[in-house]
Amino acid sequence: MVTEAARWRRQMVRPVLDWYAAVEGVDAVMLGGSTARGDADRWSDVEIGVFWRRPPTPAERLAVAGAAEVRLVNVDGPPWDDQLYLGEPRPDGLMVEVAHTLTQTVERALDELLKGKPDGQVMQLAQGIIDGREVIGPRAELIAGWQERVATYPRDLAVAVVRHNGNIEKFWRWRMFFERDNPLLVAREFVRMTNQLLSVLYALNGRYSGHVLAFKRLDALDLPLAPPSLAARIRAVFDRPAPEGAQTLHDLIEETFDLVEHHLPEVDVDLLRATFHSDRKPLESVD
Repeated sequence: MVTEAARWRRQMVRPVLDWYAAVEGVDAVMLGGSTARGDADRWSDVEIGVFWRRPPTPAERLAVAGAAEVRLVNVDGPPWDDQLYLGEPRPDGLMVEVAHTLTQTVERALDELLKGKPDGQVMQLAQGIIDGREVIGPRAELIAGWQERVATYPRDLAVAVVRHNGNIEKFWRWRMFFERDNPLLVAREFVRMTNQLLSVLYALNGRYSGHVLAFKRLDALDLPLAPPSLAARIRAVFDRPAPEGAQTLHDLIEETFDLVEHHLPEVDVDLLRATFHSDRKPLESVD
């Protein structure tokens, strides 16, 4: 179901898509993010991908018809990132994040990704391509080809992602920060390890996860291969007192390792567990 917030954002941004598609040198344009998926809410920005045969000029990037304000976030690329504001200048207008990149850069990046070489930005690009809609431009068929290429998540990529993100070290640090009465750093450690946990689960489920914490609601996590009651238990990690939250997170990680052992036997789970179980004892004195 498409939310009302996504529906009116699609309508508002359509002239911008049309404008980019008509610029000489542009191969294709697509709408991405939550507006493309249909789950945008009243806080959502809009994401657009513009794919070029050649580098865009600053003048082309600034000349977007209908924008109340245009900001060039970076000059050197690819990618080149812009922020447009529709209706009103910032901060009150609808912000549209525009990512410009070269078609050949996308082709090369997908080649490497599909060989099993994980890269957070490229995985985020792959997921954006999967989500993409409202595709237009003189070579719009390019994006359909990319969507077909990334539709099947490579097993070698899953193995590489799990080996990297499953290396969850220094679990004991939460206790050090808790004893120091520093809830900020306890929360930071919980976020770090939860992020790694979710990266592993995304890979197990064949989902690209360049930015796993970009999902809008915990209850919307759609990961069939996962510990039971995943969303509720992640929420408990942060809602409960730190010792209880740490135990919940510990159990989630152990259960995820069990899933890896069963579904990705190529991964040395004993090695991951050894890292996870490593502990540092506090020193009371040195003889």
